[in-house]
Formats: sequence, structure tokens, C-alpha cells
Amino acid sequence: MAPAAPVVAALGDDLLREVFVRLPTPADLLRAAAACKPFLRAARSAPFLRRFRRRHPSSCPRLLGCILLFPDHRGGKLHLLPISPPSSSSSSAALAANGCGGDFALSFLPGGGWWGRGPATWEQLDCRNGLLLLKNLGSQELAVADPISRRCVSLPAPPAGRAVGYGLFADHGDSSEFRVVCLSRDTATSELRGLFVSSGELTWADVSGVQCQTDLAAGSRARAMQANRSLYWRLDGGERMVAFSTASMEFSVLDLPPDLRELSFDAVDKGEEEDVNVLHLITMRGFRIEVWAGTVDDDGVIAWRRVEKSVRFHKVLTEMINPSVDLYQHELDVIGVAAGVVFLRQWNHLFSIDLETMRLKMLTNKDCAGALIYPYTISWPPSFLNQQDKAPDETGN
Repeated sequence: MAPAAPVVAALGDDLLREVFVRLPTPADLLRAAAACKPFLRAARSAPFLRRFRRRHPSSCPRLLGCILLFPDHRGGKLHLLPISPPSSSSSSAALAANGCGGDFALSFLPGGGWWGRGPATWEQLDCRNGLLLLKNLGSQELAVADPISRRCVSLPAPPAGRAVGYGLFADHGDSSEFRVVCLSRDTATSELRGLFVSSGELTWADVSGVQCQTDLAAGSRARAMQANRSLYWRLDGGERMVAFSTASMEFSVLDLPPDLRELSFDAVDKGEEEDVNVLHLITMRGFRIEVWAGTVDDDGVIAWRRVEKSVRFHKVLTEMINPSVDLYQHELDVIGVAAGVVFLRQWNHLFSIDLETMRLKMLTNKDCAGALIYPYTISWPPSFLNQQDKAPDETGN
């Protein structure tokens, strides 16, 4: 009987990847990659892994839970809140990260950690793919920190100008690679400028600008959103948002649908390759999840339509919280969407809804009022698939 290795090698990497990308789950891909060296070599391709992640947005990256940052009078520290039940592997990973496997006190930061030698030294600006974007309140320098690996990359302070917003762009495949965008207001004009720095070149570059007199929205609605290789920020008044493409390095200002202007929402990658030019937003209105899709025409005008609407969650929320409480007085705010799960806050309660099963869960009985909350994921795939420089040769050795 002929050996299997030459037969597998004869298929070629491109054909193998066409098979692998159609596997139903990331676990199936890992099992296939571990079967033999030619399979592993094909699966280690960085473009292939990006394509696989786009087709599996609900399971790549891996969701651990939420990071909660309470105000100073509540301790001012980061907490990782696991999302899964204690018996699940995801919860085990989260608990390990919150214990000996991770440092959410951020003691590895320059100057002695989050608190340094006195009042809070750092401000959290963004969180994505297991990375935290932080600003030193004294020097104004930035840092990108990984609590799991306890690594930190220091960034110089942005060039002179009035910084009005920040965003962290991270590919869900390699947590060591990131890009940071600083929105700066030109003091002499009404222009918003985009300053850009990457993990490959730790030097700020002034890349583009856009005429926009409106300031960014305040509070939790000012945080950056990521989808379709772009970052998005809401503008004050709720009628528009500004977008920055990390592919073209260009700004644009997009109108929002009237139905979303008073609501919280998050941008999300849907995963279908044919939808890469369609922006999807998820919101909660009338205790129902709604998905809106926006398509930009050749003139730069975006047209919106509602494409999904869920069942109503009012009854189950009432049973979870308190039947005597009038929940209509407290709308559900969308905190963020990650790995197929939408996180919501109502008053002082935190919930999650699995977008595939539409199962709603209360995540904690702790009072979350006033806390900054970010979904927390870790990169996928695991490191052995990212070690492309160690891929075997064509013979499978």
C-alpha cells in the first residue's frame, strides 16, 4: 500500500485550504492540523487563518468574559468576570487568567502597575483581542498591555495636538500585532486628523484627515468599534459616526439610521466573505435585538436597512431581576459584541445573549453601575498554528 504522505502532498496546500476553510468548527481545524505535517503546514498560512476566522466569527476569537473597571472609590481595579459556567473549559481558562495565569492588577506596567505609588497612574482607553490600550496620566505616553502574558509595549505620546479619541485595532490571530489610532483635533481648523502607530513601527505617522466640526460622543458611547478592518467612533448628537479604514488609511463620515441615533450599539463582523463591504450594527430596542446593515454607494452615501429582529426579552428579564420592578424605566444598553455574544447592561445589572441560541444570562449579582465594561477575548488560533516559520517542508518532514 502506498504511503499516505505522498498522496496528501500531491493535493497541494491550496486545495487542502479550500477543504479546511469549510470545516464547521475551529476544533475540527485543530484536529485536522494535528493529523500530519502537510496538513499543519497548510493550516499555518496567515491569509488562510484570517479567512477561516472571518467565516467563524462566533468562535474565533475565544471569549473569556468581561473586564470591569470600577471608579476609584470602588477600588479602581480591573476584574475579569467569566462568562461560562464553572464546568466549561472557557471558564477554566478565564479563572486561570484571573489567578496565577494572568495579572489583571497590571503590576507589570512601567511605574509599578495601575496605581503606581499613589493615585491611579493609568487610564484605560480601549480593549480588544486580549490587549488593553492605556494612557499614563502623567507623561501622556501610551501602553498596550497583555494581562495574560504579562507583557507590555510602551508607545510614545502622540505628537502635539488635542487628542479627542483613541482606538486599538487588533487582528484576532496574533495578539503580538496591533495598531493604535489617535484622533486629534487640529486647533487651527475644524479637521479631525488620524495619527497611526503599529507594533511593527513604534513611531506615530499623520496619515489622513477629514473635515468634521462635531466632537466625538461623550462617555461610554465614545469608545471605538471595530469591523471590516475599520474603526468607528460615534459623533456627538448621534446622527453620524466617523470611520477610519486601516486598509486604505482614510477617514469617512457616515450617517446613522434615525432609529439608532438615541440607542447604544456596536459594530460587528458577520463573517460572510461577500459581506466585507457591508457594515453591520447590533442594538437593543424595545427589548429586542436588532441588526442593521449599511452599504456605501459610489458617492459615499450609506443606505441602511434592518435585516434581523429577535424575540422580545422583557418577560425573562423581569423574572431574572425582580417581578415588582418596572423594567420599562431602564432601557438595555449594548456594551459590546464579541465572539457571537452581545453584552448588555440595564441599570446596575449585566447580561449576555448568545446570538446563535438567543439564550439570555445574567452574568453577576454585583452592582455594575458606573463601571467601564469591555468584552474580553483571547486570540485564536493557538500558538502552534501561528508558528509559520517552523512549518515543515514539502515532503512532510
